[in-house]
Parts: sequence; structure tokens; C-alpha cells
Amino acid sequence: MDKNLANIAVENITERGTGGTGGTLMKTSDLRKSFYVGLPNEVEILKGINTEIEKGDFVIIFGPSGCGKSTLLHTLLGLEPPTSGEINLEGQSFYGMKEDDRANYRRHKVGIIYQQPLWISSLDVKGNITFTLKLLNYDQQKIDSRVSEVLSLVGMEDWRDYHPKELSSGQQQKVSLARALAVDPVLIVADEPTGNLDTISGKQLIDQFNEFNKKGITIIMVTHDLEYLKYANKVIHMIDGMVVEQYVGKPGQSFNRDAQGKRGENDVTEKAGINVRDPKFLTGLKGDHDGKIEQLVDKVEAPKDEPSVPSDKLPIGDKKPKPVEQGDFVEGINTQKQKLEQEKGNKK
Repeated sequence: MDKNLANIAVENITERGTGGTGGTLMKTSDLRKSFYVGLPNEVEILKGINTEIEKGDFVIIFGPSGCGKSTLLHTLLGLEPPTSGEINLEGQSFYGMKEDDRANYRRHKVGIIYQQPLWISSLDVKGNITFTLKLLNYDQQKIDSRVSEVLSLVGMEDWRDYHPKELSSGQQQKVSLARALAVDPVLIVADEPTGNLDTISGKQLIDQFNEFNKKGITIIMVTHDLEYLKYANKVIHMIDGMVVEQYVGKPGQSFNRDAQGKRGENDVTEKAGINVRDPKFLTGLKGDHDGKIEQLVDKVEAPKDEPSVPSDKLPIGDKKPKPVEQGDFVEGINTQKQKLEQEKGNKK
């Protein structure tokens, strides 16, 4: 493996902004991922993903629930090998590397933030960040300095001696960001980081992402929160395992179109009146931007909620129960009352 990936010289976060942008960080070619649920049943989750992420990009991946966003993220991280296709990372085949080399790349160059933060419960905030740096063999003086620096960057230095579970959800995510920054990453990957946050805390976290992105750190974020699309200079819209459209701008050329809504395929923006299952969702939003929208898929099939054969022809285990009406519920209560009264009469 190339020494530039195996042996990383850690840079200072404030210096990265001067030379951290420009050039391709990651590129996928016909990326596919399938899972097998009892042979020969193959479920294809990713269906030929082709995209390119430049150094310094702020990337947001969005789409309806179950469209493959998290699977794509795990594949980009080197955690979920693709069934076919290629991921090129800084000029090398990512899955052509040994598994240990991929882990080494993540350890030194990637910060990860999840929707639900993972903590060592016996350690305080300082201890949780310290543990990450000890794994990188930092000396104690450098660890102490770095912990103070990153907590100060996210406004959480006064909470260093608290245990994470004593903090609010918003504060915990700020500490998660500090822990991700501690390794001086070139890339921060966030999987629905605002999913458990209130509006104000979510906005504060995204504003911090935006500030660190301006310093040159590449960010890839999966979200259902459509109001954050405007921060990204690259927006990837997924439906049913496909990238159906994407907005592409240079770093700093944010999407800058307003969308409102959250959580799933029934979310409709007030201004555009369209749904995230519409492959032309981005095109339908109003606003100005300096990049371009690439339409990759014009039409997708509607989700199939009903079986393709009549219910009475399905095996017994596949038959759908009769919907319970309010009258049925009341009738059931009355019947139960009658049975209880009859039992009391028999006892007498």
C-alpha cells in the first residue's frame, strides 16, 4: 500500500484549509451491493452508483427511508465490501487494500459521527476523547493539549469533566464532533447526526460542520432533514438504491435552495409541493445556485404496498388481517362485558 495512505502525517486543522481542497478524494464506479436472504433470494441495495467526491466538498446524501443511504455510507467507509464495482480513494483502489490498511486509513484520516453517540460509560468527556488519541499512540502532553483544543472549538471545554450521559443530546453530538476532530481528519462522515436533536441544536451542529468544512475538511452526511440541503455544495438524491439526481458545485458553491420536511417519503416541501420520491425533487425547488443539477434517472416505479396477487390466493401466513373499524372495537368491548356479566351470574 502507498505510504501516503499507510503512514499519515497529521496536519493542524487550521492549516488544512489552505491546501486541503481540490482534487478527487473518492470516486465510485458502477458500485453495487446485494444481500442474500436465504439462497437464491438476492436483494440488491445499491444499483450502479457513480459519483465523485472532491477534497473540501460538503456532501449530503438524502432520500426516502430504505433507499440505501446508510449502506452506501458504510461501503464508502470500507466497512461493507461491494458486490461489484469500484471505489477509488486518493488514486488507489480502496477495496484493493488489505482490511487492516482500510482500518488504518479510517483511524488516522476519518472522523465518524452517528445518530446515537457511542460512549465508554465509565469515562468522562475528556476520557472518551483521550481514549481515541491513545489508540494513535499520542504522548500524554499532546493528548491533553488536543483534547482542550477540540473541546474549545465546539464550545464544550467547560463540560470536560462531565460524563456524556449527563449531557443533553445536542451537547453529546458536539462532543462527538470534538472526538471526530481530535484525529485531525481529512474527512468527517456523519450518519443522520441531527436525527435525535431539536431544531436549535441541529442548526448549531450543522453550522459547526459548515465552519470546519470551510477550513478544508471534507464532510459526507446522510440526513432526512431537508432544510440542511442548502449547506452542501454536492447533494446526492437516492431512490431505491439509485442516485437519481445530484447537485454539483465547487467547494463554497452551496445548493442554496430551500426545502422543508423531515423523515420519510411522505415529506412534502411547502414551497415546491413535491415529494422526496420524485426523481426531479432538486429541480423542483426554488432558489439560486452556481452549480448544476445532473438528472441521472427520470422515472422510478412507485413503491408496491399491495401484493401482486389477490389476498385469498396467498399462503395463509401472507394474508393481510382485516382492518379494525371503530364499530368493531366497540362491539368487541360490549361482547367482553356481556361475557363478564354472564360469568358473574353463573358464580351466584
